[in-house]
Amino acid sequence: MLYQRKTLPSILMGVPAPLPSELVGLSDECLADLSAAVPEAAQELGYAGQGFFPVEPDPPTPPPPSRVLNKVDFARLFTQAERIAIDDAANINPVVRDYDRMLNRAPNVNLDDPDVQTGVPLLELGGLIGVGRAAQILAGEAP
Repeated sequence: MLYQRKTLPSILMGVPAPLPSELVGLSDECLADLSAAVPEAAQELGYAGQGFFPVEPDPPTPPPPSRVLNKVDFARLFTQAERIAIDDAANINPVVRDYDRMLNRAPNVNLDDPDVQTGVPLLELGGLIGVGRAAQILAGEAP
């Protein structure tokens, strides 16, 4: 359980944190106003005019979506027309063919891989995918 330390009346101090060890075992009512509940101890410990109030911790942040895709999911980031244009270009352009072969040799595609980060924009620059599509694909957004 986390507690928020406050001056009385209700000015927040610091961030929610575990209760100081010297206060463990006191009820929430005593913790709310240490000066009233345990005046000598509050003065001695430096908590005079302060209280501690239980707070709910923030829910955990979900992990970011995976940026590693299987090849089918990666292909789905392209439209059918884009996939056909890339395939046709691979038959006549050795640079596109090499890029396509590199992707086909990989067990999956990491959108953060430097080759993917440079290759997809080159497909856009070559007119094989629409303007602005490279950013969408690298963001993992399907058409």
